[in-house]
Amino acid sequence: MNYRLAFNGTIKAAPANALRARVADILDQADFESLTVIFSSEGGDTREGLSLYNFFRSLPQPVRMHAAGHVDSMAVPVFLSGSVRTCSPTARFYFHPFSWTFDSSQRLDGLDDIAERFLNDVVSARSIVADRASLPSDLAGKLYGRGSKSAVADPAQAVEWGLVNAIEELNPEGEPQANTALWTVTW
Repeated sequence: MNYRLAFNGTIKAAPANALRARVADILDQADFESLTVIFSSEGGDTREGLSLYNFFRSLPQPVRMHAAGHVDSMAVPVFLSGSVRTCSPTARFYFHPFSWTFDSSQRLDGLDDIAERFLNDVVSARSIVADRASLPSDLAGKLYGRGSKSAVADPAQAVEWGLVNAIEELNPEGEPQANTALWTVTW
């Protein structure tokens, strides 16, 4: 069976845990042949995003990612975990400078530690994009650098930048597809 798993949510603990659990359920199916994650996300937490990237890259089966809508911010590295990546003709990819919020009860001496962790997250995300896509050498640094500007890649730009291998519809004829099952993620 060719499984498709629809995920449209933020990259936060509850949705990410639900996604991991559902992927594990699909991979355990006796009739499993392939998995395509139909992916759309506004992004979210850097820790969860990096964890999801590593989760997908560690699976015993390759997973295809298909951008069906917006892939924003921290969702871009998660999307790039796919062994094959495609997008719908109306998808888009949004890059922006990372920002974080934290509660104001932090100790002053703890701010250096927080800054170090945040910087590491930026470096990790930049490394994933640089390694998994084919952006011009200076572009990943510009997209995730200090003082960087937001950037949007439409499908054609996503192909040029190596974010996706192709632009396609998963069911262009709108007909029933044999040997294909759709699952969703809920949390």
